[in-house]
This record gives sequence, structure tokens and C-alpha cells, in this order.
Amino acid sequence: MGVFILKKGQSANITMVAVDGAAGQRLRSLGVVKGAKITVIGYSLFNSSVLILCGYNRIALRKSVAERIGVEAC
Repeated sequence: MGVFILKKGQSANITMVAVDGAAGQRLRSLGVVKGAKITVIGYSLFNSSVLILCGYNRIALRKSVAERIGVEAC
């Protein structure tokens, strides 16, 4: 289940991150790793991207990347 199953303001724990390459490395450096808690701040106008909070970092993710981050609602 990707990040897009969450509603605005809802929190979840990351169960897997299946993003490779530079994007995966950047996410890991920002704390988006298995077991981390994220909160959805909002979605773009046509749901093409999502803004999440992970620790003290606000991170904007494209839909293609966000769908490869598995989450479990808390």
C-alpha cells in the first residue's frame, strides 16, 4: 500500500521503500526508511504529488515515487 492511501493529516509507519538510484539515496538521507513515521501534509491539485513530513523534513514526492513507499496506518 503506497502513500496515496493516506488522507491529509493521517500518519503511518513505513513498511518498505522500493526506490532505487539517486532518488532512493536521497530519501534515505532524509530519513525515509523502513520503520520511520510519516504524516501526509497535503496533495497537489490533481494528486500528481504529495507533501509528507518525516521527522523534521518536509518532502515533496511525485506520485510514481510515492507509490513505491509502502505504509501501514497507525
